[in-house]
Amino acid sequence: MANNESALLQNWLALLCRMIPGLSQAVVLADGADEGDDLHRWPAECEPREETISTARLAASQQKAVTTTLSTSPGEDAPVDMVIALPLARTAGERTGLAVLVNIKPSQQAVVTQILQWGQDWLELLMNNPQPASQPPSETSEVAAGKSWLAHPLRLALLGLVILLGVTAIAPGTYRVTSPANIEGKVQRAVVAPFDGYIAAAYARAGELVAAGDTIAELDVEELRLQQQRHVAEQSEYDRQYRKALAARDQTQAHIYKSQLKQAEAQLDLVEKKIARAELTSTLDGVIISGDLSRSLGAPVTTGDVLFEVAPLDEYRLIVHVDEKKVADVAEGQRGELNLRALPDAGLPFVVHKVSPVYESAADGITYRVEARLAEHDPSLRPGMEGFARIEIDRRSLLWIYTHELFDLLRLWAWRWLP
Repeated sequence: MANNESALLQNWLALLCRMIPGLSQAVVLADGADEGDDLHRWPAECEPREETISTARLAASQQKAVTTTLSTSPGEDAPVDMVIALPLARTAGERTGLAVLVNIKPSQQAVVTQILQWGQDWLELLMNNPQPASQPPSETSEVAAGKSWLAHPLRLALLGLVILLGVTAIAPGTYRVTSPANIEGKVQRAVVAPFDGYIAAAYARAGELVAAGDTIAELDVEELRLQQQRHVAEQSEYDRQYRKALAARDQTQAHIYKSQLKQAEAQLDLVEKKIARAELTSTLDGVIISGDLSRSLGAPVTTGDVLFEVAPLDEYRLIVHVDEKKVADVAEGQRGELNLRALPDAGLPFVVHKVSPVYESAADGITYRVEARLAEHDPSLRPGMEGFARIEIDRRSLLWIYTHELFDLLRLWAWRWLP
């Protein structure tokens, strides 16, 4: 075999082998030739197995594809060692065989065979389009040589593109939906203002740990104390008048004073309950995720104002904000992995629990809330942490995975503008 042809064959073999997953060695060998200069191997320093060489010779002599399985599958569609060989086009008048040793699943054998067949077509194109021979320099010959050289790389680039598209169209991959996500407490309790008043003291703020029953803040009760004293005095006066009317046997007046006495007692009971609720306490053990009154002392609050939010530290839920174009692919029970900005090295597994019909308007479009459950508890997690979640949908071709968004946009554009 000529030196230039041998070099071209070796370079072609190296490029082809890098396109095949699970490949450990490859050989190109002429039928009946000794293992000398006519043996091309990859990697160059490897010692080919006898099974690889014999399968290459067999494919060359029989001029058909040959597959030899070297190990048994430990399970259903588990990877096994096998040698796949194809005959190559006649090279220097000899029948030549190509054999590769791969560790792949039996279902992937067709993919590897197809890549080898494309490689065979590629090699045939290279062999049938040699570099132009040297000739005396002239303007015409230089232009012709330049055009020939340009056409040759273009053909190689086009063939490489066809091979790449073919491989990605056949080779399967995992289709994942990646979306922003954040951690929330599974239970979040709000601490609200029980009545209209003013902030008197603040003992904790967002980010601090609290226990059930701990006082977080207090409302001013000075005005309530005055109301309490007034209602106590009214209660005593109505009670005295009621007894006086009973002594005078004035039933009508006694009934009036008795009603006023009950009203005073009710107002006093309401004021005392407000005083008791002036201390704002946590109802569970956890962390304060929102609320800071330390710089709002004396500020007025209205009944029902949310002053603090408390979430437990041992129960969380994951909220994934899925884009409207991808939410149809997400379903309950799918698995995924969470990567947080605060914990970039920790991939946290989760399971989709619920796909909510509630949508949110974001800066880049509409998103839907997808609720998920973390598979394990990490003590370093805190409510409010943000990151990205990848939900595993199913297995699809690599070509579809990398191009479906572009084709969806083109279809939408065509539907909108074409008649």
